[in-house]
Amino acid sequence: MSEQPLVEISPPDKIPDVLPILPLFDTVLFPKMVLPIIVAQKESIQLMDEAMAKDRIIGMLVSKNANPGSPVAAKDLYGVGTSALILKMAKMDDNKAQMLVQGLDKFKIQAFTGKKPYLQARIDHVQDEKLNIDKEVEAFTTNIGSLFTRLVELSPGLPPELSAMAKTIPDAGDLANMVASLIPAKFDEKQTVLEMNDVRKRLKEVTRLVN
Repeated sequence: MSEQPLVEISPPDKIPDVLPILPLFDTVLFPKMVLPIIVAQKESIQLMDEAMAKDRIIGMLVSKNANPGSPVAAKDLYGVGTSALILKMAKMDDNKAQMLVQGLDKFKIQAFTGKKPYLQARIDHVQDEKLNIDKEVEAFTTNIGSLFTRLVELSPGLPPELSAMAKTIPDAGDLANMVASLIPAKFDEKQTVLEMNDVRKRLKEVTRLVN
């Protein structure tokens, strides 16, 4: 499933330092993006039920194993992921569940912990490095916007209004995240973008991927 454009929500006052971890397969959730997910594993559905009864905040990590039917261990997951707020959840007739999540902030795994049927982890919250806006950053930002507009024109699956939306995003890091989430790149390439705290390097990498 593909991510949706950024939407404005009221973020929670505090993201817990220990999060239940839901594995992602073949996709990456970026901060501020919205992602629809179908969950089939019994442990993951229990995770979602317990999160919905609590604060609706979970951690999402990409699995290096692309098979969603295989058991996922801590060693199978990348070490950097995104905390998420469950916006909606619905049970399906075939013992599956569907939910819509909103990316909140990036985190790094400190240690896996707990004795739940699903994975839990203590995390460190990660912020982007401060970016000095200069002519190079402005050029990268303009170029990414132009390339993304062209990509939208050539991609029937992307709504035309996405290119206009990209032009309204004031933060260079958010723009890079949005474009990276929507282009048809491999999930490990998107994971590389997510892990970049240096926004200038992120802009360069996203430019390369769009090209």
